[in-house]
This record gives sequence, C-alpha cells and structure tokens, in this order.
Amino acid sequence: MTMLYGNQWLRFAAAVLLALCGLSVSAEPVKLKMSHFLGPQSFFQVDLVEPWARELERRTGGRVRVEVLNAASPLGNVRNQAAQVQEGVVDIALGLRGAEGERFSRSSIIELPFVVSDAARGSQALWGLFQQGILADEYRDFKVLALFVQNPGLIHTKATPVRELSDLKGLRLRVPNATVATALEHVGALPRLLQPDEIVAALRSNQLDGIVTNWGTPIAGFNDETTWHTSVPFYASAFFIVMNRKRYDSLPADVRQAIDSLSGDALVARFGPLWDQWDKPLHDQAVALGRTILQPDADALQRWKSGLQPMSDAYVKMLESKGFHDARRVYEQLLAGSARR
Repeated sequence: MTMLYGNQWLRFAAAVLLALCGLSVSAEPVKLKMSHFLGPQSFFQVDLVEPWARELERRTGGRVRVEVLNAASPLGNVRNQAAQVQEGVVDIALGLRGAEGERFSRSSIIELPFVVSDAARGSQALWGLFQQGILADEYRDFKVLALFVQNPGLIHTKATPVRELSDLKGLRLRVPNATVATALEHVGALPRLLQPDEIVAALRSNQLDGIVTNWGTPIAGFNDETTWHTSVPFYASAFFIVMNRKRYDSLPADVRQAIDSLSGDALVARFGPLWDQWDKPLHDQAVALGRTILQPDADALQRWKSGLQPMSDAYVKMLESKGFHDARRVYEQLLAGSARR
C-alpha cells in the first residue's frame, strides 16, 4: 500500500509539474520588433507606431510585447525597412516606397503628378489597388498591414517664385524619389537626391535652390530657408507597413486577429486625418513668417498638367515594359478618381 501510494504521489507530482511548465510556456509573451526610419520624437513614432504597438499589446491582454526601433537604432535605415522584414531581422516595418529602389515599382504609379489630391483619398486609392490584386505580386513575401500616401508635395524655393513649369528650369531641387526626379528632369530642373539630414545645410550653403516635399515633412528647419511655396499637387510619396509573412502565420489565431483588427481598412482610414494634423504646424509657421504661398488658378494648373503629361505617359510605358501590363488602365482609373474629387 505504501509503495502504491508513493507511485501515485510521484505521478501526481509529475502531472502538476508538467502543467506548471505548460502554464509557464503559454505565459511567455509574444515578442515583436517593429521598425521605422524616422526619429524617436517624429510624428510617425509619437502618433502612429507607438500607439499602434501599445494598442496591440492591450488587445492581446499583454500577451504581445512590441519593441519599437527608430532611426536612432541600427535598424532605422530608410533603405532597409522592407529587406529587414523579409529577412526576419524585424517582424514589422514602416517604410518609404521611394527608398526601396525597384522593389515596389508598381506602387510608384500613385506618385505621378496630379494622381493624388489628398492623403485620405490617395491612401484609399493605393490600398484599393492592393485589395484588387493589382499590386499583389510585389508584396507576395509580406503580410501587408497598410499602404498609404501623404498629402501632395509642394515646391518650396529659396528665392525663385515658381508660377509656371518653365520657372523650374535650371533649379537645383531636392527630390524624395525617382518618380519626382523624372518629372523634374522632363522640365529642365536639376533633381538632387539628398538624405533628410543633409537638406538644410545644402539650402544654407546655396547648393540647393529648393526642395519638393509636403508640409508635414520631417526636415526640421526648411521653413527658415525657403520663402516661396508653390501649391501644386506635384506628387505624393507612398509608404508601406508590412510584416514578415512566416512570422505572422506562426502566431496564435487570436494574436493574428488582433493584428488584423488594427490593420487594413481601419488603419488606412487614419492617414487622411493624421497627415492633415502633421501638415498644419509647418504650413501655419510659413504663414506666420510671412512666406508667400502661390496657389495657381485653374488655367495655370491645366498648363502644369499638360506640360507634365508626356512625362507621366513615358513613365507608364516604362512600367508596362517591366511587366505591369495594366499600368495604363490603372493610371487612367487613378486620374479619373482624382478628377472627381
């Protein structure tokens, strides 16, 4: 009897130990790394990435822990965001399409002149292309959480008012991506690709005549160096938030559901109000400084559109030559949507 009791006790103790081990394993938090390319005090971090990460933690009851890595870390390089997700170095990243080279070339169609009228509808249009499967191939290695654009970029110059396309000829302008560089070269401007931290110094030393960017830019101090602002919807940069697909698929179903609930349509819908919020301070600062904001009338805008159309047509043909066979139809669909707004 004593031996039997001892065996029963050992079996009971072993079962309890196994249960406790299982409880310990299940209680281990899911750790995710999320990177982006701006600084720790940037609007991306403060208003978007940190709140998103903390809300994911809340919705999973603390089972998920998200480490946010920004430009202050080795994983904050703007050119590496998609690659480090694909390689599993980080789990999630927010990146700039224009810094990715050829990686997301089909998405660049949204960046052409006069395609985007504002961030809200432009983001919905880009996300719609993905949902329709038009962009599926170039994002096949990722779980796509959101695609979005900024409010249209303007032309900001030091001393030269830009009222007509011809005024751009010979101006040295910093550009955010190759799409904008192509447009500027078409009209005789001299595009320059500089890192954000190089721009203000280049303006001060007269190595640049101006920049092409939106109001809500992370380029601190550019308002102090520019006096003319031409409000033409010249371009809009595209951005992505992507996750490593294998990592996403490996997560428990309820964690995947929490990520999904914070992504897609719900997340894309936030970018209109967010960009309006991010644009306002620098726009208001320019007004307070007495800068001149030029607003071309309808006739002038039509001249801009006509002058840039050959460049856009050539760009669409280039996309077609690279296998984006529906590029013309997609471009015309985007333009028609913009014209209705």
